[in-house]
Amino acid sequence: MTSLFIRSIQLFLSISILIVIHELGHFLFAKIFKVRVERFFLFFDPWFSLLKKKIGETTYGIGWLPLGGYVKISGMMMEDNDNIDSENNNKNFEFRSKSAIKRLLIISGGIFFNILLSVIIFSSLLLKYGEINLPTKNVKFGIEVDSFGKKIGLENGDLILFINGEFIPYFNDIPKAILLGNTITIDRMGKIINLSLSDEKKRFLFERKELSSFIKPRIPSIVNYVIKNSEADKSGIKRNDEILEVNSEFILFSDQLKDTLSKYKNKTVSLSISRNGDLIQKKVFLKKGFLGVYLKNFMDMDKIFLFEKKNFSIIESFTNGVKKTWEVLKNQIFFLKNVFHIKTKAYKQVGSFFSMAKEFPSQWNWDIFWYLTATLSIWLSFLNLFPIPSLDGGYMFFILIEMITKKRIKKIILERCTFIGFLMISLIMIMVIVWDILKVFFY
Repeated sequence: MTSLFIRSIQLFLSISILIVIHELGHFLFAKIFKVRVERFFLFFDPWFSLLKKKIGETTYGIGWLPLGGYVKISGMMMEDNDNIDSENNNKNFEFRSKSAIKRLLIISGGIFFNILLSVIIFSSLLLKYGEINLPTKNVKFGIEVDSFGKKIGLENGDLILFINGEFIPYFNDIPKAILLGNTITIDRMGKIINLSLSDEKKRFLFERKELSSFIKPRIPSIVNYVIKNSEADKSGIKRNDEILEVNSEFILFSDQLKDTLSKYKNKTVSLSISRNGDLIQKKVFLKKGFLGVYLKNFMDMDKIFLFEKKNFSIIESFTNGVKKTWEVLKNQIFFLKNVFHIKTKAYKQVGSFFSMAKEFPSQWNWDIFWYLTATLSIWLSFLNLFPIPSLDGGYMFFILIEMITKKRIKKIILERCTFIGFLMISLIMIMVIVWDILKVFFY
């Protein structure tokens, strides 16, 4: 329950930041072009608001309905063409009095600011921590795959040579490259094999709850943590012990250990362990096949795997922050494209606020918080580009039509399209929320 609360608070704070930044983009561009902003609200405030204060010509506040936010700009709704030149209906502080290009910039300000936020966050993280990558050539023992990875044809110990005929320099990029690719070339015990990646195969990967973890470097079976009062703890197993044998079955890698232990549920086994260069024997009862330890992952094995750490200057962090933002956007476009391919079943990964909350860690972590906020920010900017009335992209679409035809669209058309767009978005949101709830019971 505590972890759920922490995740929810992180999501709430992240969404609040994204809304304020988005609306700030509209607000500042309106101010630059001397357009009056009547209201600036975080969350919606039908009937009443939680907090509000008027400063100058603008009322700032917080609403009670956390489904978005808004700025109310004077003269946003155009009048009919017959009245557009009327002095009373074309005041110079109103939105509709400005040129098409200025109105387009005001509307796109929110999208621009969300993109800028992503770049700033990614750049700051790169400047602070640099970038740590595992070169593919250093994955010396091949890969370890889960059941979903095996369904697309991969096996433990495979060495990935190429994806779509190209060598992937860093292992971190291989899962994404597989999702985007059509073929994988592997070395399986000296035999070169080409695996095709059809939509039917990718379906197995999209059925996962975590898309990026179906493949990882194969690693030795070294203990990272012994659970207190477990059978392993009682038997004297310690951190950094490397398990070499189970009942005389030789163990090289962690996947082999997991497979071997599963055969001895509720039985006592004899383990051969290497501890500081010494070979020792331990007997452990495997209650339900569970040893009572957590093994190290490849990130804990910097003495075995040679990682590359790259530090960035301020300028380098900014340019790489832009690249990171673009990479995240490309991944989101790819995912959205696959959502509409029924064979991939990528639609199973679609979620509402409930799914987003699960992405945040159960314990507060500012680094992960800011990374996810940057990811959500670029996602918000991308969604707002869609030419759906009531979204920024819808208003931008109408202004672009006006710029091409040299005629303003009538008020009645704008009102009807905006209303239809609002209904569409509301329906989609309801469907996604219902789907998210159903996944708890059926997926």
